[in-house]
Amino acid sequence: MKDSRKNHIRPVVLSGLLAMAVLIFAVGGWAVLYKNNLPAPVKQDLAPVAANSGQLQAKQGSSWNAGVYSPNRLSQAAGKVMAPSTVITPVKAAVEAEAAVTKTDAQNPPPAPNKHKTVYLTFDDGPSKITSKVLEILRQQGVKATFFVLGEQARQRPELINAIWEQGHSIGNHTYNHNYHDLYSRFTEFWSQIKQTEEIVRNITGVRPQLIRAPGGTFGHFDQTYFHLLKQAGYSVMDWTVDSGDSRRRGVPAADILKESVADMDASRVILLLHDGGGHEQSAKALPEIIQRYKSAGYDFGVLDAEMQPVQFRVSDAAAKASRNAPSRDWIAANIVPNHELFTPGKALALEVGLLETKLLPGEYSISEGQYRVPLRAVVERLGGRVNWDSASRSGKIVWNGRTIIADAAN
Repeated sequence: MKDSRKNHIRPVVLSGLLAMAVLIFAVGGWAVLYKNNLPAPVKQDLAPVAANSGQLQAKQGSSWNAGVYSPNRLSQAAGKVMAPSTVITPVKAAVEAEAAVTKTDAQNPPPAPNKHKTVYLTFDDGPSKITSKVLEILRQQGVKATFFVLGEQARQRPELINAIWEQGHSIGNHTYNHNYHDLYSRFTEFWSQIKQTEEIVRNITGVRPQLIRAPGGTFGHFDQTYFHLLKQAGYSVMDWTVDSGDSRRRGVPAADILKESVADMDASRVILLLHDGGGHEQSAKALPEIIQRYKSAGYDFGVLDAEMQPVQFRVSDAAAKASRNAPSRDWIAANIVPNHELFTPGKALALEVGLLETKLLPGEYSISEGQYRVPLRAVVERLGGRVNWDSASRSGKIVWNGRTIIADAAN
């Protein structure tokens, strides 16, 4: 994996490409999620931390705590992006004592304001039946967004994941089931859910999501172990700067969501938290006016990616003192270290089909029991074909080289 991308694996002649391609969609149970009726952050007694500073040592010169924010969970966590060592004060005055912010180092002042303004619309907890409406609004407005999806929802609605991806939006990882108790009891559980969702999305789109958003945000949930190991594994954790408030309770009116979403129109970079999970019809209702307000204020609309400087909340005192077992050195060596190579240059898999040739980059294919497993959509489309998903029959339709093939996922 350390070789250059140019050092291709010996070309593999695919006799019967479609028979080799893998298309997996497992059907799970339907769920409607609201953040405020989920389990509270970790409260149970946990085993003492097996502290080992050596196994969590960052690479020299790394700064995984860049762009730190201190959010108010009852109001928006708005503020300007500052230097890596700074902490943002929330807009609202009613801040919990544990969320007190530190002063900016006088020798490291915030950068001068950037005249170019960009807003990043982000949607959590989907996909759901509301996602289709959100996608249609974004299409009509000519705007792209970032969707942090739940694995269990993606498994149920692969056609919506396809729609998000095909329309040019970005997809991030929001864990599998959003269960606070499980996710924040220990890092290995969080990791397991990230990998589970990652594979679901990869099997649908052919691409691994590198962006991660923690359910409920990192404040009060992440300690340094979470931040450090996820960065070492090649991921980028992204919180937000403005909270629309659409998940504070059920049925928050669209007018209130709009008001909170446009409360800070002076920041050069706004990462707006919205939701497209079940029960968030009012968020979709408020979306057109939210977009118009930002357009009128001169904002461009962008999609988040792993190359951007992350926006991250600081580690709260409660999270720092929580007694959570840190992963062992052996676990880190077996999981974290090799995972980073999925997102770094390595050997490509060259595919030759007749006179056509394409290639898959590291992370886009896998080897299992001596067989290469490749994503159906990615391969067929790169070879000039088309793949469509029929949600009614739960089957894939492949049109390639003058032929049509139906891949029945159920059978």
